[in-house]
Amino acid sequence: MRIDDRVFVHHPELIGLDPDGTDVVDLEGALHEAAIGATEITILGGYYNPDRMVALCKRVPRAHRRYCRVRIAIGLEATALIPRTWTDMRGVRATLRRAGFHDVSVAVVTSSPVHFHTKLFRILRTTQPVWFIGSANPGSKRHELMVRLSGRHDALSAYVEAVFDIAQPVTDAPPPDTDVLTPREFFLTGVLCHKPPATRLFTFDAFRFSPADRDRLAAVLAGEAGVEHARPRTEGFGFGLRSALGMEENDGSEVEETAQRIQYRRSTIETVLGHWMPRAYAAEIRRRVQGEETSRLMRLTVLANALRGEDGRARAIAAFADHVRSMETVLGRHEIPAQPVQDREAAFARFLDSRNRTLADEERRVRLSRVLTLTDMPDIWGDDHAVEAFETSFHEDLASRLAAAGVATGRIVRSLARGIGLSSEETAEEIAGALASRLETQPWDDDEWILD
Repeated sequence: MRIDDRVFVHHPELIGLDPDGTDVVDLEGALHEAAIGATEITILGGYYNPDRMVALCKRVPRAHRRYCRVRIAIGLEATALIPRTWTDMRGVRATLRRAGFHDVSVAVVTSSPVHFHTKLFRILRTTQPVWFIGSANPGSKRHELMVRLSGRHDALSAYVEAVFDIAQPVTDAPPPDTDVLTPREFFLTGVLCHKPPATRLFTFDAFRFSPADRDRLAAVLAGEAGVEHARPRTEGFGFGLRSALGMEENDGSEVEETAQRIQYRRSTIETVLGHWMPRAYAAEIRRRVQGEETSRLMRLTVLANALRGEDGRARAIAAFADHVRSMETVLGRHEIPAQPVQDREAAFARFLDSRNRTLADEERRVRLSRVLTLTDMPDIWGDDHAVEAFETSFHEDLASRLAAAGVATGRIVRSLARGIGLSSEETAEEIAGALASRLETQPWDDDEWILD
């Protein structure tokens, strides 16, 4: 067994080390170089980054991957993260299999309450093992320090085998949900909810109005028609691109036209990280949102096809000219002053270019179709400051909503009030204590969330 005289550091520049010096080696580069000739790669880590783990394994040339064994075992920090961890690690295994590795074992160390925290890489080249041991979890982006050992080490080999003996392969079914007995487990079973900001993707303002003149124009347009492709609800009675391309203006393609129909506030508690929602409500709202988002994606795709090519662009430009002429006619008839947008035709051409690029990209259309974003609650419990800010804001919002209503309103508030035994008088600190005491004596069950 030989211990390398050098240290292996990720981001050595953080502490002023010279990565080209004789005593310091870039950690990621060393791992990747070692993997090139590997016949076996073993990775143990407390946390993980799937993409970077896969990238390390892919340093093995494709022609040699079928002969290279890959073993990965990672720790599970909280039982509430079991579904996410199983999904991630099954994805790693499937990706490596598709990349040409035939012998892939991916497992999770689920021991609780003690977290598996080891960081070890073992890269075997036929019969010669190289070990990297230190602070780096697989795929870490942080500053890390590792040492490298070369050669056989019976105790380390036995340790690795002991890990895989107790680790649970992700090809097996994940463990059943365990009891939610702590605030951390309780919060990790939820999701964060975000409504995308309202955008005006398909409206272009050809004129600018003062508030008073806009009110006058609104009264005029309420009593007569005559402005082609105008959207009266917009600030400048803007030109509607959808109308110009033969689609209904109020077809739900704009975010603000659909997001308002999805009511989620009554199902969430507001926190510094956003709106927190229990998974029981998230499953229901995902089903409702899916239909909206599928419809919006279809409409955006139709619009993309209509705008694509010279014919669609020419149609839009001609319709815009009609809009400007008809608006100028109405403004002149009623002596309503307006300021044209500076360099209007060029600005409109840039508008069309931008919308065409956006709509031509399927990934962007999918993103623009989102009515609500629901994402798993991140595990922030390694940061005491973040935990305190999050939990305090949660309890303060709940206390405020209980007190303001006199009685619990909103199904999430009613569920928590009933499950924890709250009235409208508790402070945020009292609610925090009551929640912790309740979970310690009786686990929270998803059936306790009121669904109506």
